[in-house]
Amino acid sequence: MTTPSPSSSLSLDGIRVVDLSRVIAGPWCGALLADLGADVIKVEDTGPGDESRTWPPHKDGEAAAYLLFNRNKRGIALDLKTPEAVEVVKRLVKGADVVIENFRTGTMESFGLGYDVLSRINPRLIYCSVSAFGRTGPRKDSPGYEALMQAFSGIMSITGEPGGQPVRAGVSFLDLTTGILCALGVSNAIIHRERTGLGQRVDGSLLETAVSLLAFHAEGYLLTGALPRALGSGHPSLSPYRNFKCRDGQWIFIAAANDRFWQKLARALGLTELAADPRFEKNQGRVANRAELEGILERTIGALEREPLLKRLDEADVPATPVNTVDQVMNDPQTAERGIVQRAMHPRLGEIPVVGTPLHFSRMSPGVRRAAPLRGEHTDAVLIDLGYSAEEIRSLRRKKVAL
Repeated sequence: MTTPSPSSSLSLDGIRVVDLSRVIAGPWCGALLADLGADVIKVEDTGPGDESRTWPPHKDGEAAAYLLFNRNKRGIALDLKTPEAVEVVKRLVKGADVVIENFRTGTMESFGLGYDVLSRINPRLIYCSVSAFGRTGPRKDSPGYEALMQAFSGIMSITGEPGGQPVRAGVSFLDLTTGILCALGVSNAIIHRERTGLGQRVDGSLLETAVSLLAFHAEGYLLTGALPRALGSGHPSLSPYRNFKCRDGQWIFIAAANDRFWQKLARALGLTELAADPRFEKNQGRVANRAELEGILERTIGALEREPLLKRLDEADVPATPVNTVDQVMNDPQTAERGIVQRAMHPRLGEIPVVGTPLHFSRMSPGVRRAAPLRGEHTDAVLIDLGYSAEEIRSLRRKKVAL
């Protein structure tokens, strides 16, 4: 595990972000901006705080999810149902560049913190709203969570084994990708502001993320009416391109993604006659005759041990990999070499590992500089920076406006 060498300059140095969001998509957007140098102030409520604090697993009371999605941020706690807390946020916004929120449609407006209000306070403000269905349309008021949106978007219908029940993907990829796209949107809005002097609203939704990630599945339906179906680990446009079970009970994924690799795979498995079979010679034929071809491969591979087979395929230049468990990939030398796991000092846990920035740059070193904040850890420092006196801060605490 490594920590990137310090950089004297990051692309978002000097950018201040007020992060009012919770759970995954919004906080992940904020964390990525923080990785690139932004000063991100996470605003939690004065009650239980971000829901991700309650998600197992925990280490000495600290949730892994919260620690990941809120690294590099400072934290304050405010009761936004009070006018005094709303005033604190407005003061923050006066000197901020970005606001991130993922409340249900209308909630920010009910607080008096809608885009119209805050953009009048700061016309240069970039106001990023994250939601399930977007801020317009007949479903704009509907709640949505990762699994609900995987189901609604059609993604769940093409995930799982053929003939089996629809399956939720094991990774919360809609939330995470929405966070990534919103970070991209905010960064582009900052560039646009440099040209025009004006901020704007960035509206990201899990639905639109999902439809964009349907990609060729959605485009194929639009063009031809072809309805995608679940293929397990298989690919609708390629064959063989899926996992296979070996004799020792372990799994291997083989990606014969073109005709050249198919020829190499057939020879490596001693199935040279299949390589010349007109049904299987070209990818289109292999897809059309998928069931027969993959049945033969299942029987052939099922008679072989995984490690010798992987060695044979590597020597034959066939793309293949073991189907790793999470512990195996986290301990793989390649993961270590790329430095994706970094370390940060936490006020309760001491030094902790944190999955860091998944990008490398030749002229700057973004990464994990600060562990996720305790609830309200930086309330005093932020309020003092906004001009509040010590007595005013004590008063806010007495009234339970701040924590």
